[in-house]
Formats: sequence, structure tokens, C-alpha cells
Amino acid sequence: MEKLFLGAKLLFIPCQENDYKPRFLESEHLFHYVLLLLILKIISISFIFYLPKSMFFADLTKTALIELTNKERSASGVSVLIENPTLNQAAYEKAKDMISQGYFSHWSPTNVSPWYWFKKSGYSYKMAGENLAIGFFDSEEVVRAWLNSPSHKANILNPNFQEIGIAVLKGNFQGSETTVVVQLFGTPLASNAKKNVVSKTTPAPTLQTTPTSSPEITPTPVEENQAPAVAGKEEEKVPAEILGTEFQITNPSLGIKKPSFKFSFLKFMMLDYPKILQQIIFYSLLLVLMVFLLNIFIKIQIQDKRLLCRATSIIALLILFLLTDKQLIIQLIPHNLLI
Repeated sequence: MEKLFLGAKLLFIPCQENDYKPRFLESEHLFHYVLLLLILKIISISFIFYLPKSMFFADLTKTALIELTNKERSASGVSVLIENPTLNQAAYEKAKDMISQGYFSHWSPTNVSPWYWFKKSGYSYKMAGENLAIGFFDSEEVVRAWLNSPSHKANILNPNFQEIGIAVLKGNFQGSETTVVVQLFGTPLASNAKKNVVSKTTPAPTLQTTPTSSPEITPTPVEENQAPAVAGKEEEKVPAEILGTEFQITNPSLGIKKPSFKFSFLKFMMLDYPKILQQIIFYSLLLVLMVFLLNIFIKIQIQDKRLLCRATSIIALLILFLLTDKQLIIQLIPHNLLI
């Protein structure tokens, strides 16, 4: 125990035994460690630019949006939503219609209501809602924007919704390549509740209200007997890549799907890696700052300027790494998120 204490003292605390130069600040390993953090930060930034161009981006975003939505609901004490394939189909049909007709609104230029797509895909509901986004760069950016909007947040945290469907579709929108996301919420009728879903949850109580017709805000929940605005084209099935070709079905009878290694890795790099790296940088900064302050104040009359300069440079670099987080980088990338 005494040897351990002495080792820690020599490593972190300026004293006569280490000539008042903590070995932690003098060590070349500290420089190599900061260099490693720089490399890891560059990798993180590279993935932020790479992921939107990845063939898995739509599936990654869809999975992330469902997870982030349910995370917000859980944090608010609301039951999580079940992913429903029929709602995915309805969301895809709506996204495809927006891209093909070049509009971004809950109601189409031909006055087709949001609720039309639910019924076109065969989803019978007691209540339903819709969130839209376009021109986004990252799934977390979309969820933050929705949560900052009272009407969109109301849909995300509505305790009466039981199911969710999402489509993420890339296409030429008004002359430029962009990505559209449609997030649908629903509470099914009893006859529709036993259809195939991805996960299980406890059904929430239902509520019926009247729909809004304003294209500028997120629609509020709509009554089941709301009639479609206009007739549509023949139904088209969602392409395989929208439903998620990256999955491998391990038990078809239960509908349990296992993501491929590449998909899981990209999902980790999209959601978890930046947060883990930021935590590592933060605690590294605290440690270096603590040793730096000890070096100054324990023996204030004895200072090694070279060591202090080295420590100051490392602290400045770590602060820079900490400030250049994922959210800041995305804000600096030219794009126009609309919800």
C-alpha cells in the first residue's frame, strides 16, 4: 500500500522525490495519449461526413429515430412505441409522394390529408399523428428539432399512441438531392392490434380528438372516422431497402431480427461512439487539469516553465476536442433542416 501511494505521489504530485516535476506531466505517454485522442476525434468527424452517404443511412436513421423517440418517452414516464410494418408502409408512401410532387407539408398540393396514407396502407386507427423533417444531417439533430417544437414534441410524448412507423427516403426535391423523414404514430383498432410488430409493449389508453387542417404544424391526433381527402394510386409495397435489408431474420415465427455486424458497427459509430469519446476526453481533461493545479500550488515557489507550458498546451487541446462535439460539427455543415 505504501509503494502504491509513493508511486501515485511521484506520478501526480510535485515533491522532492521527483524533483518537483510530476512524472505524469513529463511522460511521453501523455503526449502519445493526446495524439491518440486526436486520431479518435478525426475518426469521429470522418464518420459524421461518411454516414449520410452510406447505403445504410436510411436504415440507421430509422432505427435511431425509433430508439431516440422511445428514450424520450421512457424518460418522461411514457410507454415505448411498437414499430408497425404497416405504419412504415404508410410513412414510405407519404415520403415518396412529397418527393415526387415537391412539397413539404402535412397536406399535399392536391389536398390529400395526412390520414389518407394510413388508410391507403391498411392501417385502421383510433387515433394517429405525424411528424415530418427534411434536409437533416443526423437523426439526433431531427429529434432535438422536434422536441424544440411544442406540436412535434406533443406527438413524441403522447401517452395515447401505441405504435410507430418511419420512412427515410432520399430523392431529388425541388432540384436538389435531399433526405425526407416521415414519422407516423398510431393507436390501432382492436381488430388491427394483433398484426406483426417488432417488439412488445403495454397498450396505452386511447383518446379521440378532431384533426387539424393546417399544413404549418404537426397534426394533432385524428378520429378513426376521418374520411380520406382524395383517392390515390394503386398501393405499392415498400422496397426491401426501406424495410431494412441489413437485418437477418433469426426466428421468422417471432419476427425477431438480428442486425448484421456492419449495421451494428455503423449504428455504434452514429449514436454511441461520439458520446463515449466525449466522456473520455472530459475525464482526461479533469485529470490533467488537476495535476496541473497541484503542480502550481503545492510548491508555488518552484515552477518548471517548460512543464507548465506543456501542460497548458495539452489542456488547451483537450478543451478544443471537447468543444468540437458532434452537434457543433453538424451545425457547421451547410444544410437546411426543416420540420
